[in-house]
Amino acid sequence: MTALLRNENMKVYRRPRTWVMLGLLLALFLTGMILEKYDMPDRPQPEDWKQSQTESANRLQQELDSGNADEGSKKYMEDWIKVSRYAVEHDINPDRRTMWSAVDFSASLIVLGAIFTIVIAGDMVAGEFSWGTIKLLLIRPVSRSKILLSKYLSTLLFAMFLLCSLFLFALLVGGVMDGFGGFNHLKLYVGSDGNVHERSMALYSLQQYGYECVSLVMMVTVGFMISTVFRSGSLAIGLSIALLFGGSLMVMVLSRYDWVKYVLFANLDLRQYIGGHTPVADGMTLGFSVTVLAVYFIVLNALSWFVFAKRDVAG
Repeated sequence: MTALLRNENMKVYRRPRTWVMLGLLLALFLTGMILEKYDMPDRPQPEDWKQSQTESANRLQQELDSGNADEGSKKYMEDWIKVSRYAVEHDINPDRRTMWSAVDFSASLIVLGAIFTIVIAGDMVAGEFSWGTIKLLLIRPVSRSKILLSKYLSTLLFAMFLLCSLFLFALLVGGVMDGFGGFNHLKLYVGSDGNVHERSMALYSLQQYGYECVSLVMMVTVGFMISTVFRSGSLAIGLSIALLFGGSLMVMVLSRYDWVKYVLFANLDLRQYIGGHTPVADGMTLGFSVTVLAVYFIVLNALSWFVFAKRDVAG
């Protein structure tokens, strides 16, 4: 297995496209950080944050009192007002920039990392069939299960490599731009009990990455399954990316049905359980979503293994 993993990783990291994708991911993050920091002249000055928060809260309260806000906007505005007033009362600047601000921003680019990993996953098995090199692997004295497992693990290792690189680069850039202080800065949010809670920004950022990591693994598994079953890298990449962006739209369309909570894409975004966000459907909890994802994970991998183990590659 060690030799197989080393062989698969060599295939991934010896290709220029791997480093081009990593460089593009980091370059986009750095560009976004520069634009966010230096291209927003209307950002309130640090010493004026209490006044800014108070004025914003009062403005939103007036809009709520007017009765013009819809239900979705009403919930958002009520939570924002609670957090804003709590921040002023307890002298916690929610807009303070720290190195964790960069990490928080970088989490929004994990979806791009998912796309890059899907490219690798889509080609991992299908490419072997296209090039005919699959026969060279199958004549080795190892089982097909080990060959498939080595490819899948190599794909996941690449995903973790992208995530770790992005996280460390975000910490470095955030520290250079905003200083390496503020490690204990707090994140304020409204919990399910309707009250404002405090959470370490470091813990919040790590939690975001952890939840995004789960989503990334599931989408990579989908792409890997399509690549294995249909032996088409382009189909695996195209369909996986389409599902990645179209899944949320699908959930939105089906949201009026109670069974939507069993759909894979309704459970992918575990961030809906952070900070008192409202889940997609009633009855959904973090434990429920993890269970649903685990079932999909087992089924997708079992399908990949069954097809790969039984497929005839003669000729």
